[in-house]
Amino acid sequence: MRGKLLVAIFIFFMILSPKSFGEYTTAQINQIYEKLYTKILVSVGNGIKTTEKIGEFLDKKSETADKNLLKILNDLKKENNEKYFSLKMESEKSKIEKQLGKFKVLDNFKNKLLNDSRIVNENGVWYGYVYDNYNYFGKDSELNQANLDYNKVDKESDLVGIKDGNVIFVKDYKKYRLIADGIIYGIPGKKEFLETLVNIKHFDKKEENLDKDFIILRALSKRLTEKSQKKEEIIKILYNYILENLKYDEELKEGNYNIFSGIKTFKDKVGVCQGYVELLTLMLAFNNIKAEIIKGDVVNSRDFPKIGHAWIKIDNFYYDPTFDDPLGAKTTKKFEDYYYYKIPRDIFYTNRFDLGKTPEFLKKLTLEQRQTYVDQNIYSLYNKYKDSNLNILNVVKFKKLLGLSAKEEINLNSVIKKFGFSEIGENGKVEINGKTRYIEKMNYFEINDKNISSVMHQINFKMEDYKIFKIKENSKEKYLISNDYKLR
Repeated sequence: MRGKLLVAIFIFFMILSPKSFGEYTTAQINQIYEKLYTKILVSVGNGIKTTEKIGEFLDKKSETADKNLLKILNDLKKENNEKYFSLKMESEKSKIEKQLGKFKVLDNFKNKLLNDSRIVNENGVWYGYVYDNYNYFGKDSELNQANLDYNKVDKESDLVGIKDGNVIFVKDYKKYRLIADGIIYGIPGKKEFLETLVNIKHFDKKEENLDKDFIILRALSKRLTEKSQKKEEIIKILYNYILENLKYDEELKEGNYNIFSGIKTFKDKVGVCQGYVELLTLMLAFNNIKAEIIKGDVVNSRDFPKIGHAWIKIDNFYYDPTFDDPLGAKTTKKFEDYYYYKIPRDIFYTNRFDLGKTPEFLKKLTLEQRQTYVDQNIYSLYNKYKDSNLNILNVVKFKKLLGLSAKEEINLNSVIKKFGFSEIGENGKVEINGKTRYIEKMNYFEINDKNISSVMHQINFKMEDYKIFKIKENSKEKYLISNDYKLR
């Protein structure tokens, strides 16, 4: 098989000889792709696996391609992505049709749901079916005309499909317009993207045409990366765009479903984790980069376990733009300060679990206890990654600096002992570097044993950028930490 595959790839290079790396029409690209697909299909024998082989080959070739060849390769990737999507949809359709075909009584049903994604393409536009309830018969033998009539199942209007191996009938459903197919033709992860649009419609139930917004986003996604050829550069640019242009919605107003939608987050410039990752995933897709959205729990999050989280996977690495979008101490982060950019799985998952896999005991711990649990997990991987520049290791380095073990929590006394403090007197009087100064204004965090660990995480453990102050108010001592103060 390997020999035949190499022959097919050789033929591909013959088709794309160096002297022919000029402009290709869409029809020519399609013709080249079909020749490549047909040749490799003979070797592989399976359509979906063939597209996967071609995808691997095109990705590898893109790493060293010049600008002209890269454009051709990207166009071929689009055709390959579309082929993969159509084969997956055809496979689902064939499987469901076979299951429905067992029952002659279903032959004349007008509305058949022939995929697991609840989507249908009509005249070049994708629509999604949304419903809350459905009915099914417990036994196949009960699925007959008499029972359909008795249950008032209407073959003209009711929706019929398959769920969990059962034939289902849906009476109350809504079909929503999602997006024109031309906008997302050839993007990687097309099926999953359409599924996210259906899921949003399940909540917001809005009749709307967002094609113009998607077209604007597609143009922006390409314009931002037009000078970049490397995959890593493109990911970095788009990740930065998300963090520099979006604001996390802390209010979470009931009924505001815009914050969960990628395209609405793009329009409004505000969202939550789901909106962040949906938007980033789509911007990557418009640049021929596939990202997988993963949902789960982050156990050292303040709102755990009440609210879940979402992040993305690209190849074998993980990214969390929401947790790299800081609140409080900073309004922006430099790229070198990112915690959750391109992280290996084992260390990325030191503070999280995929949906449904979170141990129950963690839900009963306090935030500080959960943070200690996470710190211990990171400690266990420290030696493996100590020579890397992963910021996620900063907590371990900081604890070691304070002389603390993995099980010991970061406390106020250990931080003050290591870094000292300046006492603020009357009228803002303070001694700094042996000189008497006066504080005119200051933005700060108040720190104590309860929040010191969280604050240190928030400032990325970069105490060289911060100073600790002590102040007395109503005979009580308070400690403040700041990197934003004005002296006179």
